[in-house]
Amino acid sequence: MRIAILTALAEDPDHKGRKRAFRIFAGRSILSHQLDCAIDLGCESVACLVGGLGQDVIACQHRAEAAGVRFQAIEDIRRLSGVVKADDDVLVIADGLLPAADEAVRLLGERPVVPTFPVDPALALGFERIDGERAWSGMLRTRGQSVERLSDLPPDADAASALLRITLQNGTRQMPLDPALLANGDWLLRADSATLLAREKRWISGRISPVSFAAPGLATAERIGSRLARDVVGTRLERIPLLAAVAMGVLAALIAALGKPLVALSLGTAMAVLLPIAGVIQRLARIPRNRTTRLGVDNSLRAGADLLLVALVALTIPVEGPAWLRLFVPAMLFGLLRLGERLTGAGATQGRAASWRALYADRIVLLAVILPAAFFGFAQLACAALSLLVLGSLFTTDTEERGLTAD
Repeated sequence: MRIAILTALAEDPDHKGRKRAFRIFAGRSILSHQLDCAIDLGCESVACLVGGLGQDVIACQHRAEAAGVRFQAIEDIRRLSGVVKADDDVLVIADGLLPAADEAVRLLGERPVVPTFPVDPALALGFERIDGERAWSGMLRTRGQSVERLSDLPPDADAASALLRITLQNGTRQMPLDPALLANGDWLLRADSATLLAREKRWISGRISPVSFAAPGLATAERIGSRLARDVVGTRLERIPLLAAVAMGVLAALIAALGKPLVALSLGTAMAVLLPIAGVIQRLARIPRNRTTRLGVDNSLRAGADLLLVALVALTIPVEGPAWLRLFVPAMLFGLLRLGERLTGAGATQGRAASWRALYADRIVLLAVILPAAFFGFAQLACAALSLLVLGSLFTTDTEERGLTAD
């Protein structure tokens, strides 16, 4: 079994009475992010040394259980020897460490190792010295037999530091890390608030990859979601934007059934605003490796929202001829937009700038055009004109793709 040992005992020097591991990063405690890292590394159980069961520890316990991982809060270091067996694989993360998760998985995913940094600048940043040239990175992987020796230590001993010394005595190899991780603020131990905030902004940007303002509605909504996530991720308010979007969609369908298509389309527009906000929050809150099914903004929900919007737009079009005819034009428009998303998605993943093509996914701007047109009775004309524009842009996209391929 692979077990992670975490610690939440060190005091935060910037906030008296608060533990360093409970500092907030992207809406959740650093301890919660350490838990995510342990889950990414395949840990099936987590033992956390704490001074008592507080709200932050309980939140981590719930998060671990949701991912199918056992979580044990332990107050005495000597109890670790009863939790870990000699043949277990043990991951140790130092108190308050905020590592670069991808780099940690790459280094510790295969065999026992002690990652290190050069003493300069690691020592000045709070990392523990190993010898004259190297300092401990704050993470290591060892065998369970090392933990058995902790039973001989006093109850107030530093478990992580003790396991470091025991692991090194056992001859576990050391692996140097790139000092740029420290220089760039991507591997933090005792960071000040400004450094932590800068890392948080980079981390959020890396997780959500917000679109450019060439798609102004979607770009604005995603940035609102990024800011809101810092306050609601990890709390009971986390799912409120998603539930509100779903409620708006259901309410829009009910209002449309009562013969109020314009009001229903307005509610559909509110749903379109809330969905990307909820999507950002869900991506930042998602449990690692997607071990559990969560209510989230995935392709199925977006497709359902598009089908609802097609129906709502169609209901605002006066019936002239067969009833299905008014459904055809908005269905064609949304179909072309989704086709545009698929055609340009591959180019974006290959590093090409999407620029204005992000508009294919911007339902907020789309409805900002269609809703006023529907109010004045020109919804069908607006949808037809937009369909022609999208169709023309798809030919432009195809031409550019051929040109890039030829080059």
